[in-house]
Amino acid sequence: MVMPYWNGARCLGWVASLALLVGCGGDGDARQAATISGQVLLDGAPLSVGSIQLTSPKTGESASANLDSDGRYSVTFPKADVGADYEVTLGPPVEDDLDATALMENPPEKVRSLIPKKYTDRTTSGLKTTLEAAGENQFNVELLSR
Repeated sequence: MVMPYWNGARCLGWVASLALLVGCGGDGDARQAATISGQVLLDGAPLSVGSIQLTSPKTGESASANLDSDGRYSVTFPKADVGADYEVTLGPPVEDDLDATALMENPPEKVRSLIPKKYTDRTTSGLKTTLEAAGENQFNVELLSR
């Protein structure tokens, strides 16, 4: 009678491989969604024309939103770096309609930006906020024209 050959080390290797494959089923990214909302003021008055962009220096991910007529905004990160700082810049409104033909036929009105140049670049803005928790977060921005 021939007995099957069972090698304990080989069996243990198969079990470890199976456990490793089962453990790799998720995406491995435990980051949660977070929203940062607030108001942008320039010299104490709401900035009604512009956009805000928040960028994670850790991952490079960024999100932006246009300001409403009261200077309010809301930016959502589907996967946020909770506990990390986000760099903040401001700029002209972001155009949602990128149809070149429509833009040629009806070009947007040229609007002089009230945002001081230093706030338009992450390296010079000096603006940052710490994302305290998943879910809702508040960050109000106060800009000075001088």
